[in-house]
Amino acid sequence: MTALLRTSQRPKWLPAGLLSERNVKLTFLFAVLGALTSTIAHGHIFTVYIFELYGDNASVGLTESIAGITALVTALPIGFAVDNMNRTRLLRLCACCGAVAAFLGGLAVAIGPLAIVDSEGAKTKPGLSFTALLMASLALWGIFFNASSSATLAIFADSVPKGSKRQELFAQKSTLTLFATSLGPAIAFALTSLLGNSWRLPHMVCAILPGFLIMLFLCMSLCFFEEVEFLISDERLDPLLDERPKGEIKKSTSLSVNTWIVPYLILSAEFITAVGAGMTVKFFGLWFKKEFGFSPAGLAALQAVAPLAIAAAVKALQAAVKVSPLGPIPAMLGFWLCSIMCLLLMTCASNWQSVVVLHLLRTALANCKEPFTRAILADFVPSSKRGRWNAIHSLTGMTWNGSAAVGGVLCDRFGYGKTFAFTAGIYFLASLCWLPLIRLVPAEHKHNSRTKDS
Repeated sequence: MTALLRTSQRPKWLPAGLLSERNVKLTFLFAVLGALTSTIAHGHIFTVYIFELYGDNASVGLTESIAGITALVTALPIGFAVDNMNRTRLLRLCACCGAVAAFLGGLAVAIGPLAIVDSEGAKTKPGLSFTALLMASLALWGIFFNASSSATLAIFADSVPKGSKRQELFAQKSTLTLFATSLGPAIAFALTSLLGNSWRLPHMVCAILPGFLIMLFLCMSLCFFEEVEFLISDERLDPLLDERPKGEIKKSTSLSVNTWIVPYLILSAEFITAVGAGMTVKFFGLWFKKEFGFSPAGLAALQAVAPLAIAAAVKALQAAVKVSPLGPIPAMLGFWLCSIMCLLLMTCASNWQSVVVLHLLRTALANCKEPFTRAILADFVPSSKRGRWNAIHSLTGMTWNGSAAVGGVLCDRFGYGKTFAFTAGIYFLASLCWLPLIRLVPAEHKHNSRTKDS
């Protein structure tokens, strides 16, 4: 790995002017391995595996919520640690935490089929010891994911100058992540097909365990990052740190005074979205299995195609953003509202073909804005505060695990369709937070011309 990072020539796919090519490459590698780990070790098959062990949606939701609750509790301490500790040292600590989480998670999954059989051979619910082991692995996963994501994104943003290069690299990172997110279920598809394509617990164990093995390599990649010194000019939001002449600072005062609220609005929208997503996304796999009779291979195939649809939507949104006269937000909001309509239509569709098409459209339109959101946050947050903001933003990605407990109770009481409709209402509420951003986040070409004129 070290030899790969120390190439003498800059790869053609990396733009010139990077402060650390090594960190950019490692961030891409971390994104790929992280996506493989998440989709194989914690994907839809893992959700069905938990359901088969415990027998109800409420238990699935409660189990899945552990990582989100842990991330919620540790978000602020992790953010301050990223901002105040040596980030490369913090990543090495994350590697140790992740290795323990991988071992405990793999052990829990492996012994799961034995945990539901009593001494007389009769089927029973898992005992307290097994549940504690499973919960501990998920709690450590929540800490690992939040801390490592926050620290790597902070180093990544520091390694890339702000502006179009940053947006370009965030888009590349998103594309790589999406293809890896597709590759993970494809591996699960191959394994379940070879094992007979059944929902037997031993077969699901074999499909899940490779994810924990990949997680060990994910932890290893964290040990090779290097510290970089960010540019003072990157402290965009703090005029006291801006080295431009005072006359030039005055010209952009109106923008600086207003844009401090941009990260707060984005993260408010993302947090509300995550609460709604947790009540729905974790149960899509069970919905397809129970309502439409999907097999393990069919569910894995659907999960493998979804990231490819997102990648196509990212390209479409990228084209829409370039031609939008009001900046990226109207295009992002338009795609988002279309995804909500697809979710509502899913609750009304009766045949599985229509549901699959709507599900893929919903998934693509809802998730394609992620790289643009990350790039906007990187532009509007100074480097000295990126750790805490990245921790909070990563928290939104784990919060949907936390709200899965509520989703499980709702699914047991009202059914999947009504729970999905309730989620759509929460998504509409999140849209309101995006409206003020239309004025606060200008078009990239307008921003660049403003900089040149000043």
